[in-house]
Amino acid sequence: MLSVEAMQLARLLNLHRISDYEGLNCIETQLRKKGFWLIFYSFVHAHLQNLLGERLTYLDPALLHSINPEDLMPLGVDDEFISEYEVVTDASTQPCLVTGFIFHSRVFWAAIRSPCPTQEDLCPCVRSKDQRAQVSYFQERLNCLQNLLTDIPPFLLPWESTGENFNTNATDEKAKIIGSQMASLRANLHVTHLWLQSLILDQLEAAQSHQRSQPSVTSLDQPSTALDQRLLWIEREKLCRQMFFILFNFPRISLEANGLHLANKVRDIAASLLACPFHPDDPISKQAAEYIQLSTDVLSRLDSSESMNTMHLQTWVDTDRIHN
Repeated sequence: MLSVEAMQLARLLNLHRISDYEGLNCIETQLRKKGFWLIFYSFVHAHLQNLLGERLTYLDPALLHSINPEDLMPLGVDDEFISEYEVVTDASTQPCLVTGFIFHSRVFWAAIRSPCPTQEDLCPCVRSKDQRAQVSYFQERLNCLQNLLTDIPPFLLPWESTGENFNTNATDEKAKIIGSQMASLRANLHVTHLWLQSLILDQLEAAQSHQRSQPSVTSLDQPSTALDQRLLWIEREKLCRQMFFILFNFPRISLEANGLHLANKVRDIAASLLACPFHPDDPISKQAAEYIQLSTDVLSRLDSSESMNTMHLQTWVDTDRIHN
């Protein structure tokens, strides 16, 4: 109910239409742009997880194709430097929290569309009737996400400062708070980046399975499809290794600050390994089993609640329905 109400307000305010921002002051413009992306995050969740399209979504394909994401990116300036009629440039070397927000938004956009969208992009209804186009779409989204964070600022890199070396020794209480916020923001950025790749891998694997089941696919194609499947599982292993790097190198307080949402994303990435199609003696199967066990140990410490996230189970059920 809350999500539907938020989407309705966003549509009434035309947060997605940059032309309707004309006449707004600096504060109103910044708030509306941030509001658009917050609603957009929930839209991407629905787009990638509700495979049957049974839930209301914020944007339809026509509206989505009309949006240039860079037009709606907020200014890379923290709120205290924005007044009603001017924006003051911060001359300090203090990293900006909004920069993390911007990269987080770009990650969500890249999960469903190219950062430089074109009018030639096929809509979902067309792709659903052409499995080759569907496979190509998910491969493009995966490649785009994999290369998206290669040029982020140093203070957002996962192998740079993990929070302890960033303002935590400062005497200024505000600097300590910002350092803590930046550490939790960085953890959320990278875990979300991996989680979206995992969801796309699920859909890419399903699309390839549908493509193989088509009458036009002959037995001569089977070796190449088997190779594709092994490559997909190698990608899953790579995602898990990157996820463990974050979980073991980021301060626990930075991870816990993101709440159950981060724990659920970790669980979804690990749960995707349960459907490993290879023989138990295959090296990929053995590695998947080790990662599942390691994920269980991590989650037992990271998620102390007794509530269970069953979103990945719902996805499996919906995928089986589509297959049938």
